Amino acid sequence: MKCLPVTDNPAMPPSFGLLLRQVRDGLVRELDAEMKGVLPDFGFSHYVGLKVLSLQSPCTANELAQALDQTPSAVTRLLDKLEALGYVRREPHAQDRRALQIVMTDEGRQMWTQLKQRGDKAMAYALRDLTPDEREQLLSLMTRVRDSLNSP
Repeated sequence: MKCLPVTDNPAMPPSFGLLLRQVRDGLVRELDAEMKGVLPDFGFSHYVGLKVLSLQSPCTANELAQALDQTPSAVTRLLDKLEALGYVRREPHAQDRRALQIVMTDEGRQMWTQLKQRGDKAMAYALRDLTPDEREQLLSLMTRVRDSLNSP
């Protein structure tokens, strides 16, 4: 007897959790492919890191780790790479002498502009089969689910 992939069995619709995971994995694959078009060793984590930094820079590494839901060691590796490429720099924190703040450079902002365009392309590809009304409804429903999970 042949085992069907979970998505190919019409008698058993995918569970909500499995479907979310499959959508996430598909988006990560698309974003990875788009990021590699800019820099061969760039991927989803670099995209998300620069996205958060574009909104929150300057910030501390711990603040970045919390925003990315990553361990501090993973964020340190990400920052090391971004700093080596000239996209961020570590500077003394203005209020806390013991801390460093992460500052996005002009080169980093320029790179973010390129990555954002590619990220938007990946998102448009993912949503290509939905009408504008369906896209709006999907975002509304997912926002409600997220908010319900984040409420006490």
